[in-house]
Amino acid sequence: TFCIVRDEPLRAVTLALLLSALAENCGADLLRMKGIVRVAEAPDRPAVIHGVQHVYHAPVWLERWPSADRRTRMVFIGRNIRESWVKNLLELIDAEVAAETARRARPLS
Repeated sequence: TFCIVRDEPLRAVTLALLLSALAENCGADLLRMKGIVRVAEAPDRPAVIHGVQHVYHAPVWLERWPSADRRTRMVFIGRNIRESWVKNLLELIDAEVAAETARRARPLS
């Protein structure tokens, strides 16, 4: 069991890709995952996420944060899943999404 806490918001596409990668690569070993996520596109409305093994439910969007703490917090319960692997996966996906977003924002010359 481990928790990932992040100050910076996640882009919506980063969150979607992370959940997909977890379902595909961790499967039966990820017994449960829950979290409250600050999404860059809607930072005042947190997304509540929940997954069990290969099944992830669509995020539920709250009207507001339940407290002053607006950090992303995700809890993972599993077996044979390294915390460092999930953290590195999140950082890799986030970096790729940021690079692609920046590339698409550049004007054509």
